[in-house]
Amino acid sequence: MPPKQRFNADDIIDAAFNVVRQNGWEGLSARSIAKELGSSTRPIYSYMNSMKNLEEKVVKKAMDLFYEYLTADITGDKWLDQAVGYVKFAIEEKQLFRCINDAKHVQIQRRHTRQMWESLGSDLSDYELFKNMTDSQVTRAREMRWFFIHGLSSLVCNGWFSLKEVTSHTVLEERNIRLTDVLKLVNQVLYEGFKDDKILKMIGIETNESEKAESDKSG
Repeated sequence: MPPKQRFNADDIIDAAFNVVRQNGWEGLSARSIAKELGSSTRPIYSYMNSMKNLEEKVVKKAMDLFYEYLTADITGDKWLDQAVGYVKFAIEEKQLFRCINDAKHVQIQRRHTRQMWESLGSDLSDYELFKNMTDSQVTRAREMRWFFIHGLSSLVCNGWFSLKEVTSHTVLEERNIRLTDVLKLVNQVLYEGFKDDKILKMIGIETNESEKAESDKSG
């Protein structure tokens, strides 16, 4: 009777996650996972059907950690905290940020993003600034903010700015400006823009008025 394996599937996934967290996808192999576990490669092949399957589980685990960053109470302002958490993840988990956003694995990330997006939106359902905005306006503001935050996070992750951690006092050293001040400004500009259809019309963005007109017709 063969000896019972000391590792289960979760152990394999955790080991693979740790390898990617430290060394990126380039460092992931059956051999590196075995080294992390202190075993031979046999358990890896026994529990996992393919490396592709394992990579998807690693992405899911990285997304779960990402969500913890996005929902952390940092400043007391929920919408600001989601932005700060996004950038903080890019700073503190550089390899994971890169790994879930590379061309090969972004499709896997998308499969896990919808639920996260809806959950983060639910957290903002009682957000004071959004009370005078329609659901469509809030969604557009969140989407636009995501474009900016992801770009800033990518710059920070790739070393454009000298940062080691995110706090209320963190400064983008090359620009001598606090990160949270940048994010507050972006939040306020988006809020002012998307709550006012006149501003959107002025810059040529379609407003909710046409949607409301169609709704009134059908009503």
